[in-house]
Amino acid sequence: MASAEKSNRAAEQVARNTRDSYESMVEHGVSLQERNIRFMQDMVEGSIKELRHQAENNRAMTQQLVERAEKQRDAFQTLLEESLDAYMDLLYSPLTYYKQGLEAAKKASR
Repeated sequence: MASAEKSNRAAEQVARNTRDSYESMVEHGVSLQERNIRFMQDMVEGSIKELRHQAENNRAMTQQLVERAEKQRDAFQTLLEESLDAYMDLLYSPLTYYKQGLEAAKKASR
C-alpha cells in the first residue's frame, strides 16, 4: 500500500500543480485583459478629448474668419461709397462751376 499511497500523493501533487498552473494562467489572462481594457479606454478617451480640442479650435478659427470677412466687406463698402462720391463730385463739378458762373452773371446784371 505504501507504493499506492505514494502514487496517489504524486497524482494529487500533479493535479494541484496543474490546477495551480491553470489558475496562474487564468489570473494572468484576466490581468492582461484588464490592462488591455484600460489601455483602450485611455486611448478612446484621449482621442475624444483631442477631437473636441480640434473641433473647438476649428470653431474659433471659423469665427475669426467670419469676423475678418465682415470687416473686409465693410472696408470694401466704405471704399466703394467714397469712390462713388468722388466720381459723382467729378461728374458734377463742371455743372457746379457753370451754375456758379450763371449766379455770378445774374448778380452782376442786377
